[in-house]
Amino acid sequence: MADEAGRGRRRTAGDPAKTARSDPWQLALKHIAVRARTVHEVRRALGRRGYARPVVAAVIERLRAARYLDDADFARTWVSTRARRGVAAPARLARELREKGVAEAEIAAALRNLHEAWDPAEAAGQAAQRKLKSLQGLPAAVARRRLAAFLDRRGFTAEVILATCRRFVAGADAWE
Repeated sequence: MADEAGRGRRRTAGDPAKTARSDPWQLALKHIAVRARTVHEVRRALGRRGYARPVVAAVIERLRAARYLDDADFARTWVSTRARRGVAAPARLARELREKGVAEAEIAAALRNLHEAWDPAEAAGQAAQRKLKSLQGLPAAVARRRLAAFLDRRGFTAEVILATCRRFVAGADAWE
């Protein structure tokens, strides 16, 4: 009885019953309503739903014309927001944007804007201060190693990591 009502069974991405009921434009709008998306993300989401490439291309073109999709604006916003919160450094931000399908030229432009208003040492210091709470009570060598790995995962350069560890962890001069 559950199957008759359409409940109790999972429909796959290519299920004609699902794609016949839903409008790709509405699905795309719902997808970008959650958060800003790149063209690549919307294309992938609609492709997973089983829409043909020409339909996906038409929806994306319509979203661009309506200014709902703009990879350059997405990159600028992504970089400024994540850098301001101290979540990531330029190397990690570039990697994340590449994974989201943003073009290299747009990534470079967004990172140029970041370099003008962002101090990596200060950002690493803010991130380190947050991390140090979880490192309290550990031996200095362990705390230093974990802090360095933490900052490395966030994309800070080796020079910034070393300077930050020296500044925040006692005994960090032992690396020399």
